[in-house]
Amino acid sequence: MLELFLDRTFNFFLFWGIWLLAPLLFDISTAAVYFLSLFLKANDESGDRELNYYPHVTIVVPVHNSAGTLYKCLKSILNQSYPVHLIQVVCVDNGSSDDSFEVFSRFQQAHRDMCLMWTSLDRAGKSIALNTGIYAGYGSYLINVDADAWLDRDAVMHVVRAFESDGSLAAATASIRVDKELGKSFNFIDLVNYCEVIEYLIAFDVGRRYQNLTNTLFTLSGAFSAFRREIILQSFMYQDRTVSEDTDLTFQVKDAIKKRKGRIGCISRAIAYVEPVESLGRLYSQRVRWQRGEIEVMSLYHRKIPGVFGALLDFTGRILISDHTLAFSRLSWTFLIPFLYFVGYSLSMVLAAMAGLFACYMMLDGCYFLVAYKYVDKDFRKELKKIWWVVFLLPFYRYLSYWFRVGGIIQGMTEEKSWRVENPVAQLAGALKMNGRLAAKLMTFGKRRDRSQDL
Repeated sequence: MLELFLDRTFNFFLFWGIWLLAPLLFDISTAAVYFLSLFLKANDESGDRELNYYPHVTIVVPVHNSAGTLYKCLKSILNQSYPVHLIQVVCVDNGSSDDSFEVFSRFQQAHRDMCLMWTSLDRAGKSIALNTGIYAGYGSYLINVDADAWLDRDAVMHVVRAFESDGSLAAATASIRVDKELGKSFNFIDLVNYCEVIEYLIAFDVGRRYQNLTNTLFTLSGAFSAFRREIILQSFMYQDRTVSEDTDLTFQVKDAIKKRKGRIGCISRAIAYVEPVESLGRLYSQRVRWQRGEIEVMSLYHRKIPGVFGALLDFTGRILISDHTLAFSRLSWTFLIPFLYFVGYSLSMVLAAMAGLFACYMMLDGCYFLVAYKYVDKDFRKELKKIWWVVFLLPFYRYLSYWFRVGGIIQGMTEEKSWRVENPVAQLAGALKMNGRLAAKLMTFGKRRDRSQDL
């Protein structure tokens, strides 16, 4: 009996274990590289260096139906520790149908000492709005800030200090955090938001820090990024050929600075806050857009991606392996593991495999959380202590996000490019409604046909 059990266990790990452990081993090895790099290399951000000269800065704010958040965004710019008279704000409206302009006018009247500019376009499009604002700006540094984001008081100061102290820095993304009051309520969407807070924390305070140290930044975040004016004007700027115009621009800037031996980095001390998702549908739309944008951008730059073996040594290649190639291996976690019970494996072995995967990813997320926790300020640490237990929920949250991203891969291969994506519930409701109307029309046609035959 023992021999049979050992034989089945060996066969399980020999065959099924490849499907189960390959993604896990890849994720563990990636985390190990991150942690080792952050431990061995000092973070050389020069955010504490005082400025001898304060250059002009242009902040471009693309506006599209942003009446609910625009005032808060502009107020955060007004409250910057950087001299406000040296900040030019260019708001570019692209097809808004709400009261965004009225909100801007009210803010402008209350703060006439600020350099504020409003430009309107006759159609929606974030890319063209950003390009319009960039051309209208005169600052030495150009900063893009979404209208539904707001800046930390020292954000602009940290950006300028980083650029002034490092001549090789051509463009940089900031650290994005989810503005959510922690530990107050525990509804389902609140738990999702808590997971989102930690997800962003890990992505920027571990992932982007590693990319900053190794000059391998993949995306200049659309919510808050900064550029040297002369550098971004040398690129093709923002384009709407993908749903991820910020990643597309990142690769363009890399090409523009290749001969200058410049780099693209992350200024972790510069922080922008964004609203948490308000529903699973919104989370789905967001993750589908991220995933399909990644695929679309990589298809444009496929000649820059190495072969199978070279991909493991290339940062872009590793991202594709993790987010695309291994995505299909992770399908086994949903379909193959339960199926093992029906082909003769014991229920205890199947449950042990699922529990083992959960435990491994929970410990992995716990390590990520602790490393990210080390780099944040004391006030934020106090807030994070209120939701430390969310680490136990992160494997479920990441698995849910994984399925949403699979939807992005499928849509990227089968559907035309679109910025907004409906959530599955809305799609299903729309399909049922459409089918209901079609059925009603068929019934009406059938009745008319019967009547004509009777006549």
